[in-house]
Amino acid sequence: MAPLVATLALLIVVFVHASIPRFTLPGRKRLVAHASLLLVGLGFGVVSAMLTGPAAPPWAVIACGMGVVHVPAMCLLVIKRMKHSGRS
Repeated sequence: MAPLVATLALLIVVFVHASIPRFTLPGRKRLVAHASLLLVGLGFGVVSAMLTGPAAPPWAVIACGMGVVHVPAMCLLVIKRMKHSGRS
């Protein structure tokens, strides 16, 4: 079950990072968006992996932590896509 959930989480991460250029102006804002999501996601995943112990493989918990952090960004990007928003 862990590989399936980790794969779904990583698909969310890929979708978000592939969609950011469509809705964010190039330059510093885009770099900050990518970097902050990746750093917070990685931090959340690592801390979660340290707390879960042997309950799940650490790589799966880190991947799931990355996915959980990217879900709100995915929701915002889907809404922007539905509204045909431009870059901001």
